[in-house]
Amino acid sequence: MSGRLFGVGVGPGDPELITIKARDAIEAADVIAYPGAQHGRSVARRTAAPYLRESHIEVPLRYPVTTEETDHPGGYEAALSEFYDEAAAQLAEHLERGRDVAVLCAGDPFLYGSYMYLHERLAPR
Repeated sequence: MSGRLFGVGVGPGDPELITIKARDAIEAADVIAYPGAQHGRSVARRTAAPYLRESHIEVPLRYPVTTEETDHPGGYEAALSEFYDEAAAQLAEHLERGRDVAVLCAGDPFLYGSYMYLHERLAPR
């Protein structure tokens, strides 16, 4: 892959608290990916909104379940594992095309965040 993958922590939810380094990563990326519930709202995307531009390719990652139950045959854990596999494949397509991808996360990307599951799947590539 020739693109670069960035896990970008956008802080606790206030756009004015985003670090300069996070802002720079957002502004430099070609693709902005962000997790969100099925209703479509994303705290991470809302926080980063002032730093997004029209030329960004946005990739919303919609969780199959959040607090509700799932009818997935493997249950909650299997539903999320499948979601992360599919999300990683989607991001890999952009990375393979040489696009830099910033995955937005509320808080720390490696502490209870979705990014760590994507990183785990994409790092070996």
